Amino acid sequence: MLEFDFWTILFSLINILVLFLFLKKFLFGRVNAMLDERARLVQEEMDKAREEAQQAEKLRLDYENAMSDAKDEARKIIIDAQKNANAQSAAITQQAQEEAGRIVESARQELALERERSVASAQNEIVSLAMEAAEKVLGREIDDDANRAIMDAFLDEEEQA
Repeated sequence: MLEFDFWTILFSLINILVLFLFLKKFLFGRVNAMLDERARLVQEEMDKAREEAQQAEKLRLDYENAMSDAKDEARKIIIDAQKNANAQSAAITQQAQEEAGRIVESARQELALERERSVASAQNEIVSLAMEAAEKVLGREIDDDANRAIMDAFLDEEEQA
């Protein structure tokens, strides 16, 4: 059977106690220091990762805000460009209408002037023909200036009537 010797148990306990103190002094301190250092490094990495995630989120928000601002600015530029294009179109149309009006008015004036020339030319021709006919009927030459004045007065009366 088992025999228990007091001294063996006592020396075994003393050996275990010395071994424990020895390990505690030389091994556990270093292991705990390494574990503490490792825990500190892990915590620093986690803090750094959290900070970088916050910075990334901030950059994403800044980017989204910048994109939103850029879209708003682009929309405003497009609206301004459309307004300018419409204003220019209206101005060009107005100028074209004014130019067309001037051309039409100029053509009317030219037509009226040409009509007056044609009427004056026709009157002169009629007067000349009437004077030639009167000379042939009378058989003598008529005072051209006096007769021309009489014919012009007659034609003026006819125009006014």
